[in-house]
Amino acid sequence: MENKEGIIINVRLGLIGEELELRENINIEVENGIIQHIGNGFSSEGITFKNGIVLPTLVNSHVHSADFICQEMGYNKPIKEVVGDPNSIKYKCLSNHSEKEIKNSIIKFAQRAKDFGSHVILDFREQGLIGSKIANQAKSELKRQGVLYYILGRLENNEINNGNLKVLHEIVDGYGLSSTSDINPLIKDVFKDKIRAIHISETLRQWLRNDLESAIKEYNPNLIIHGTHLSEEEMEILKERKISLVICPRSNLWFSVGVPKVVNSLRAEINVLLGTDNGGVLDPNLWKEMETFLLLTRLQDPLSDYSLHVLKAVTTNAYRFLGINGWIEEGNIASLMVVEGEKSGILTSNNKYMGIIKRGNKIIYALGAIQNVI
Repeated sequence: MENKEGIIINVRLGLIGEELELRENINIEVENGIIQHIGNGFSSEGITFKNGIVLPTLVNSHVHSADFICQEMGYNKPIKEVVGDPNSIKYKCLSNHSEKEIKNSIIKFAQRAKDFGSHVILDFREQGLIGSKIANQAKSELKRQGVLYYILGRLENNEINNGNLKVLHEIVDGYGLSSTSDINPLIKDVFKDKIRAIHISETLRQWLRNDLESAIKEYNPNLIIHGTHLSEEEMEILKERKISLVICPRSNLWFSVGVPKVVNSLRAEINVLLGTDNGGVLDPNLWKEMETFLLLTRLQDPLSDYSLHVLKAVTTNAYRFLGINGWIEEGNIASLMVVEGEKSGILTSNNKYMGIIKRGNKIIYALGAIQNVI
């Protein structure tokens, strides 16, 4: 059954509930974008994916979308020269393109991310107030395409005043600071009710400056990006203060800034999320990000299995942070996708969670009501 009001899908395997519990041979009934019923067995009225695996659509929790227009920028340069504010290769590239071209770059990036199952994206938007206005134009179009696009804007240092901050507050979903050097006490007060994100300890130099302590004191963030060099004690602070951590392992490796301490973050029971970072450097493919994260857990804790934690990082952990019931459960928003399970070998895998991470990137069906949230 499929129409504008309702649909039933039958699948061989599902990742169900907040804990992504594995359930075999189920049917999911959706009406008006809400999951009404999850039942055992296949419904005669449903669309059947006899080798399909259903799971929540993914959340890409940290990107820089606009530089998708600057592919492979500065591939032979250190990170500061490539993406550092405000005189880097990235900023020079963005300044050479029109507002329309930047908007189209954001949309193309988000469309590609969606092709990999990311229906929710958190974007650090540069270029000051105008940069967020451009993103806001893209947001309207992306909503029509089924993408829930969060804008984490920021002002240029010469723009910061109460008036501009209040204007920005009205058009974005949060503030995204590049580093502690850009903190201004006005930001924390104006954005006290929204996402307050910041890059922390991405490089060893930043960590040696004790940037986490400064950020907590002067900015009170609820979302930390990278944390590559954070100590175990600092990770405990994140847990105690209920600060979520977005890890971007491929970005850390690409920029040669260090290997994120992924196992320490999981052992600390931090709310860990995943992001693909710069669109001009890395493809917004969360499947690659998940596999890289999983490989690092095996390196740092040999023979371990953190595969369920990894899947939660791109689904339930992120949805909880955003205040969205995005997992597959009766009464929740129906934002789900079906991946192929037979040809990929997942259905015969000895560890289904591992199999999904390593071979689950062939999406054969997607149903998204997530764009109606904001």
